[in-house]
Amino acid sequence: MRRRASRLWLIPAVIIGFNCLAFILILILGTRKAEERRAAVSSDTLSEDTLSEDSADTADAGLDESFYEEDIPEEDIYAYSSGYVLLLTSSESDLQIQILREDGSPASGIRWEADVSDDTGGNAFKAYDEDEDGIIYVGEIEAGDYSVEVCDGIGITETSGISVKPKIRYTASSGIRSIVMQESQIDAAAEDTALTSEDKKEESGFDGIELPAGTLGIDVSKYNKNIDWKRVKAAGVEFAIIRAGYRGSSTGVLVEDPYFRQNLVGAKEAGVKIGVYFFTQAINEAEAREEAEAVASLVDVRDLSLPVFLDVESSGNTHGGRADGLDTVTRTAVVKAFCEAAEELGYDAGVYANKTWMTKYLDMDELAPYTKWLAQYNTAGPTYTGDYSIWQYTSSGTVDGIQGRVDLNVKVK
Repeated sequence: MRRRASRLWLIPAVIIGFNCLAFILILILGTRKAEERRAAVSSDTLSEDTLSEDSADTADAGLDESFYEEDIPEEDIYAYSSGYVLLLTSSESDLQIQILREDGSPASGIRWEADVSDDTGGNAFKAYDEDEDGIIYVGEIEAGDYSVEVCDGIGITETSGISVKPKIRYTASSGIRSIVMQESQIDAAAEDTALTSEDKKEESGFDGIELPAGTLGIDVSKYNKNIDWKRVKAAGVEFAIIRAGYRGSSTGVLVEDPYFRQNLVGAKEAGVKIGVYFFTQAINEAEAREEAEAVASLVDVRDLSLPVFLDVESSGNTHGGRADGLDTVTRTAVVKAFCEAAEELGYDAGVYANKTWMTKYLDMDELAPYTKWLAQYNTAGPTYTGDYSIWQYTSSGTVDGIQGRVDLNVKVK
């Protein structure tokens, strides 16, 4: 009994030792969990940093950030998109810069910056979209050819060019290009009737005349159909006066010649010098200026080596054209208004008419500053005694590369 009592001290010693061991184990486990949590936090931070770096690389590569955050709306990630459209317009020595999204809506909400410089480098400046509406307007700049580069400040850029015209002295019609119609939109048979007018319907034939080298030219329109301009050039044709369009004889609608664009491109590529003409049925000076604007909307002055001519003749309409009955004073004022407007828009201007009209229906003294293009057929030389620079001597000519008859011209100055 005494021996058993002497061993009772072992019991509390064992209990205390067990508790110490348990405490040590708990401490070790807690330390390991804390280290695991710190490692997890470090790993998460590293992942976020890596993702940020990847996102920056993605932005530089032009990829959409919504690849990583799909709930971000597209308009909030414009800097990582592409496909903006830069639209430049100019009238009266100003410049309007519009930046559009692919769907045609304004690229608003962005402070766009534009670098504008002329082709000589002498006139360069910056302009800003201060109100962030996708439009930058610049007023009163010098005439010339300009390059425009816009930037959103992060990496998106778009570049284009435009020719700024000198300031014009009359009020331009609003949206002139939008009212120049295509023939598919009108009754062309009723509106385009000049083909049968005056000398063209009376000419009996053409035996040919000898021309100085380098002076042969043609004038063409939709009636000449498809032209092989390389063959035309090889045949010795040095210049072509191409119809840009006409004002309708019946309603006065403005119409683009359906073959104008392909004739312009073909002649230019073949190395044929180019002028253009517009058949008028304007009845007042305002309409004449509108016709000059229509021409300017169709052809760049840099593509032309010859003037822009106003074709003044009878409509050929059996019921009478809207301008056929004008008196000499009014008709002359109409032609003069067209020529003044064309020159204010940066073009050389001229008038086309036959001998009868230049003698009886126009006051040529009033039109002295402008180039004259005379039509007179069936003669070895013009009998018109006034000033002229180009003579249209037949509408029954033939030229390799053109099917059927074609008008032939010669430069006399």
